[in-house]
Amino acid sequence: GFDHLCFLLALLLVAANLPSVIKIVTSFTIAHSITLALAAFDKVTLSPSIVEPMIAVSIVYVGLENIWRHGKDIEGRWLLTFAFGLIHGFGFASVLKELNIGAGGSGIAVPLVSFNVGVELGQLAIALLIWPMLLKLKQKPLFASRLVPVCSLLVAIAGGYWLIQRTIFT
Repeated sequence: GFDHLCFLLALLLVAANLPSVIKIVTSFTIAHSITLALAAFDKVTLSPSIVEPMIAVSIVYVGLENIWRHGKDIEGRWLLTFAFGLIHGFGFASVLKELNIGAGGSGIAVPLVSFNVGVELGQLAIALLIWPMLLKLKQKPLFASRLVPVCSLLVAIAGGYWLIQRTIFT
């Protein structure tokens, strides 16, 4: 959904180089794959009333952290991304449940892997589209001082909107 893409954009905004992008995207992928599988196999469940607001909080946090850190690459951000990826995985799991995948005793492994690969390909496609544009923009002196804070604030506002929507209006 748009919330996950917004989260990804905020992460990519301050990534300094390709290895940093790879660490961030990979840690997010591994983390949400873990919780997606645990939830799909009913090993761990969390209520969407907890998960969905926490996803919004993760978006607000990453947007604000970009501003606090003045648009600089954040050392070890992949660890934070991993932690938030665990939460996002539960969000993906609720989508699987809404689609009734694995319901009635039918196999879940193939649909789970297919769904996860689809999510990853989508994220990778977005990252491959956005990263070259961000690299070009990073050459401009005003990128870190103006564009990163503005985009990060918009991300935080979107996350705040989703947080209110998911807590007050549910």
